[in-house]
Amino acid sequence: MTSTASVAEPQPNPPIQPPQLVNVRGFVQRLLQNRTWLILFVLLDIFVVYSIATQPEVTKVWDYVFPGLAATIRITIISFVVAVVIGLIVAFGRISKNIIIYNLSTLYVELFRGLPLLVIILIFNFVLTPALVSFVVGESDNGNNANIPFLDDLLQRLVGIPEDQISTTVLRTRDIDPELRIMLAFAVTYGAFMSEVFRAGIESIGRGQIEAGRSLGMTYIQVMYYIILPQAVRNVLPALANNFVFLLKDTSLASAVAVPEISYLTRQYSSNNFRYPEGLLVLAFLYANLTIVLSFASVYLENRLHKDRIGAR
Repeated sequence: MTSTASVAEPQPNPPIQPPQLVNVRGFVQRLLQNRTWLILFVLLDIFVVYSIATQPEVTKVWDYVFPGLAATIRITIISFVVAVVIGLIVAFGRISKNIIIYNLSTLYVELFRGLPLLVIILIFNFVLTPALVSFVVGESDNGNNANIPFLDDLLQRLVGIPEDQISTTVLRTRDIDPELRIMLAFAVTYGAFMSEVFRAGIESIGRGQIEAGRSLGMTYIQVMYYIILPQAVRNVLPALANNFVFLLKDTSLASAVAVPEISYLTRQYSSNNFRYPEGLLVLAFLYANLTIVLSFASVYLENRLHKDRIGAR
């Protein structure tokens, strides 16, 4: 007895869908769910830009305030770089086994983290700067003979006194630019905060890596430079980026000592022309765009670091 096997009829192939490069619907859904605030912010930006372009009073404020943006960015970058250097040095002092170094570093951190930033700015501007000039020049800064001539000449060169005038004059308090004073105030203040960031980053690295490096014959400095610091800096990069954003916003306090950055110029124009709404609109526009762009850069950096770590595993 033979049986005939049933053969299934071939099914027609489904139509080939053209490749979709971008899932537009999914992209729009994710954008509305996670970035609705960004859409609203862009709309506000468009409104402000339109006001600057079409309303004469807002245009005048923009033309007056915008040049101060260079001072704001310059103060932020220079202060941040100096603060990173100070913070790294103090962080090593905070983990030092030397009692004197540890206590001096801790005193610095606690003191500058405990004082309001505005108070530190006023101290640097009205107390420490005149005291430095008085120490170098003497009781009066109106004469032509300094108590410490070589230091007087050095400071005059640093603050930009012409070379042909250095030998015939002495350093005066007004010769030290308020912008330089504010940079030093920001640097030493944020240096205290940076030191704690670096200290946490260094202590997050396992002690065994230090011992392994020492067992290979490396000195303590070599272990820190080649093994610990590269990992610690990588761990604290997002925190450093956040501190950069905070420092940018705190530059508005420079207006307290008449540094011509955007906050001071806005206040000056608004008070002289009684145009506070227009002035504050432009000021908020500048700060908001700067900080949001930097915040996005910080988030991108953090996500990139997480991806690299996941890929390394």
